[in-house]
Amino acid sequence: MKRLPFLFLLLLLTLSAVLVVVGGAAYGQVAPDDPRSATVGRVSPAGTVTETHKSYLPMVHMAPLHPPYDMVRFLVGDRRLYEVQHSNGSQARHQTHVDGPTFFHTKGNEIKAEWEELWYTDHYIYRGTDTSPGNGQYYTLRDSGAYGSVWSPRKWNVGDAFERNPLVTFYQKSDCSVALEGTQRSWLVFETFHPTYTFDSGVTLDNVVQLAWRLTRNGSTIERYYYAEQYGLVGWWSNDRGMSYVSEVHPPGARPDNVREQISCLDKSPAPSSLAPIGPLPYWPGEHRR
Repeated sequence: MKRLPFLFLLLLLTLSAVLVVVGGAAYGQVAPDDPRSATVGRVSPAGTVTETHKSYLPMVHMAPLHPPYDMVRFLVGDRRLYEVQHSNGSQARHQTHVDGPTFFHTKGNEIKAEWEELWYTDHYIYRGTDTSPGNGQYYTLRDSGAYGSVWSPRKWNVGDAFERNPLVTFYQKSDCSVALEGTQRSWLVFETFHPTYTFDSGVTLDNVVQLAWRLTRNGSTIERYYYAEQYGLVGWWSNDRGMSYVSEVHPPGARPDNVREQISCLDKSPAPSSLAPIGPLPYWPGEHRR
């Protein structure tokens, strides 16, 4: 009879260990193929369209945020669905699709969603193809003839500015013929980190970075972009059309996943043929005008 307290204690310790393991597997553990566990990226070929249908899980025990800030934590969403109210009154459902270090900001719905293709390495965030500039077109960015263009440092500090000068080729979605091409020099500025930010819709999000797009380093801001941890792109502002912003966040499973728009001739898009500079356009690379 004297052995019963010891056996009871041993049983309690065993049950506690099982609960800790199960809890850790369900909450806060990063899967091997999750972009938050990757360190080295790859260049994604134009036209790679693969669907990712996974529900997001809450992330706990994440490392504290401090400068220099890792842009991956803000740009790569966890696949949650949310609505963005455009300045023109229209609305689009947003979701991040993830394929290793390559990720897509999708904007639309479960039938068709336009998308921006990005990826990351240890040092930089890259952009490839964007199907959402409007006018029935898409564009592709290149650096020194190679697919993709460096868009920002992966880790940087508030106040830093980053210069880009990619070759930009606009194509018609209907037949992938070249509509316009040339180089576009601009600067991306890390304006602010917001521990919390409340949008005009009343939606308040934690850990939001605010980036500015300028045609000269110290010139006026043409657009601002807002990215929130676990969400991705949640808002943008332009100097002529005002603010678009997150207006509603859907619970897991409440809406079907977005389906990325497919352009049948995308893989056969012709290579650029000139390096003629292009100036400010009614739309421009990297922006989100609606």
